[in-house]
Amino acid sequence: MQTVTVKGSPSHYQIGEGSLEYLIENLNDLRVKRIAVVAGRTAWEKAKPYLPSALLDQIEEKDIHTADGHCTVERTDRLASIYEEQQIDAVIGIGGGTALDIAKAAAANAQIKSILIPTIAATCAAWTPLSVFYQEDGAHSHYTEFPESNTLVVVEPAIIAEAPVKYLKAGIGDTLAKFYEARSLVEAFYPEGTLPVWLQISQFAARACKDILLDDSEAAIQACESNQVTDALIRVIEAIIATGGMVGGFGGKAGRIAGAHSIHNGLTAAPQVADSLHGEIVSYGILAQLAIEQDKAELTKLLAYYDTWGFPTKLADFSIHTDDQELLEIIAKKVTREEESIHLMKEEINANIVIDAFLQLESVTK
Repeated sequence: MQTVTVKGSPSHYQIGEGSLEYLIENLNDLRVKRIAVVAGRTAWEKAKPYLPSALLDQIEEKDIHTADGHCTVERTDRLASIYEEQQIDAVIGIGGGTALDIAKAAAANAQIKSILIPTIAATCAAWTPLSVFYQEDGAHSHYTEFPESNTLVVVEPAIIAEAPVKYLKAGIGDTLAKFYEARSLVEAFYPEGTLPVWLQISQFAARACKDILLDDSEAAIQACESNQVTDALIRVIEAIIATGGMVGGFGGKAGRIAGAHSIHNGLTAAPQVADSLHGEIVSYGILAQLAIEQDKAELTKLLAYYDTWGFPTKLADFSIHTDDQELLEIIAKKVTREEESIHLMKEEINANIVIDAFLQLESVTK
C-alpha cells in the first residue's frame, strides 16, 4: 500500500465581510505576540483600512518588509535569519503570490507561524504550503513544498473586489489549469483501477474548480470591474484560493503541475512576457497542453470561454512571433528541461512537440 501525506488545508481559514476584524483574537488564540509583516506596497495600503487599529499600533516600521521584486532563496533566507534573531512568533503575509510566497518561505525557514491575507485572487498561494522561487532577473527557478500547512488564511472579499480585474483573470487561468493538469497526472500515474480516497477528493476539488470557473467567471469578472462583492465573485475567489489549493493539498504530486505550468516556465525565458502575470501565461499553457494531448474538443470549448474572458490564445498575445525560430527553440528547450513537470504526462514530450503545439494553436486561433 502506498504511504501518502496529505496537507489538504491551512490550520485555520476564514472568509467573509469583516473577517480581518478578528485578527487580534486569532493571534491571541495562536499565542502570537511578536509579529513581522511581508507586504506589497499597494497591498499594505489596501489592507490597512480593514485591519484592527490595535494590530496596526503594535506593528513597527522596521518589522515591515516590502515585497518588491521576486521571491528568491537569498531574500527568504535573509528574512528568516532576522526573524530568528528578533524572536518573531509569526509572519503576516499581505498581498499577492510574491508577498505570500516570501512570507511562507521565511516562516518555514525560521520555524514560526504563517498568517496569510491575500489582497488579490490570482493564485492559490495563500492556501498551499509551498513557495515558487525565481532568479533575480525574474526567470523561474524551482518550487519548494514545506513540511507544515500554513497557520491561518483570512480572506476579506471586499479587498479583492477593489483590486484590478487582471489579477482575478490571472487567478481564473491558474486555477482552471488545476483540472487539466490533475487530469493529465492521474491518467499517467493511475491508468487503471479505482483511485485512492485522498486522490478522489483531489479530483473532486479539481472538477469543482473547473465547473465553478466556467459557470461563474463571466459574472465574477463583471463584479470585479465594478468593485462589487457578489455571490459569483465569492465563489470564484474560493475556487481560486481554497478549492484550487485542495487539489494539490490532497492529491500531492498527482494534483500539482504538469504541462501548463512547464509551458509557463518556458515562456518566462522570453523577455516579452516579463509584464505578464503568472496565471495569464498558465492560461495559455492549458491550451498548449491540450494541443499536445490532441484533445481538440476541450480545446475548442475553452477557446470560446477565453474569447469571452479576454484571455490569451496565441503567442502574438505575448508579442512573441512564430517566425522567431531561435526564440521558440529557447522557450521549448526550457519547457522540456529534465526537471520539468511536463514529463509527468503520459505523452511523449520533446522540444519539437512543444513547438508543434504552439504552431497548432496559431492555426486553430486564426
